[in-house]
Amino acid sequence: MALKLRLKPCERVVINGCVVQNENRRYTLTISNFAQIIRGSDILQEEDAVTPVRRAYFLIQSMLLDPEVAATGSGAVAAMMAQLYTAFARPDIQDRIARAMGHIGERDYYKALSALRPVMEYEGTLLSAPSSAPPSAPASSIQADGIGHHAGG
Repeated sequence: MALKLRLKPCERVVINGCVVQNENRRYTLTISNFAQIIRGSDILQEEDAVTPVRRAYFLIQSMLLDPEVAATGSGAVAAMMAQLYTAFARPDIQDRIARAMGHIGERDYYKALSALRPVMEYEGTLLSAPSSAPPSAPASSIQADGIGHHAGG
């Protein structure tokens, strides 16, 4: 079954390592056989790979873009994915990670990236949520011993 890519004006897509950029109007590109494809909007820049899920995403993306990385990166990505699987307790997130691992085993890196995007979003919500601090004690009990406690000492 052929893959039809509908490209927006000036949109980029990478096909088997080759960057293809559309002109100023919409265009449909038909891919008749399997190819490693990623849209420019799905590419994560290396400097943005600052969290565990983003680092895994970046490594898988690198495997998609570079056959040499694909040949040598499977052990590292398997270890990263195993750590992610055990780090997240939500079954739906674990399912996404397991699906990504399956796609990596099939060398379908784009589907692996697609499976990881919701995990990346969930990780982002966890990292942006305020940490749950213990309830604050009444001011009188904090100063009861005459010593004020503050950050840094």
